[in-house]
Amino acid sequence: MFQRGNFASKEEPVIKSILLAFLVALIVFAGASSTYSKGSPDRILITSDRAKTVAITNRETLKKFDPWSAQFIDWAKGAVSAPADQSQSYEVFFYMKWPGRRSDYDRGDLKLIYTVRYVAGREGAPGYVYLPGAGEKFHSNNIGTIWREKDDGKWHQASAEWDAVTKRLIITSGGNQETFVNAALWSIGFWAVEICCSFGE
Repeated sequence: MFQRGNFASKEEPVIKSILLAFLVALIVFAGASSTYSKGSPDRILITSDRAKTVAITNRETLKKFDPWSAQFIDWAKGAVSAPADQSQSYEVFFYMKWPGRRSDYDRGDLKLIYTVRYVAGREGAPGYVYLPGAGEKFHSNNIGTIWREKDDGKWHQASAEWDAVTKRLIITSGGNQETFVNAALWSIGFWAVEICCSFGE
């Protein structure tokens, strides 16, 4: 006679093993996800049509400006009006080595995980940060990292620390470019004088 109790007792260890394996896999997956999320970006690029691209690669600086804590925004100020002067506008791209993540803007193993728009303030005034809203470019990619339903699509005042870091990098980059241009002009001028002198002899 078929004894259901004996069959169940033999099947029980198998079920427990399957459940245990599933639980372990779930824990490993969760651990892997947390490893690649809510960490520090590996690179931040600040770009503009009118200026040279600036990269932030210093580990200590990168730790301060991840998309999750978003310390590039002064959250105490809340949402603010759009800046009247947006002539000094930059796109800020946050990249991270995140296996399994993919977008059309990746750079090899560096995956684009977040994008904001930054407008530098003039004459010591604070800058502004815009978080792309629904339907706008980069929003769908941003919400794959963090979704700020109440803040996306709005302007915010940049934090003082973010302003200080970006302005220093932008000024340094611009200064290096200006120095190169000035040196080139001086070289051309000196060469022209030499040519004129040689004809005069």
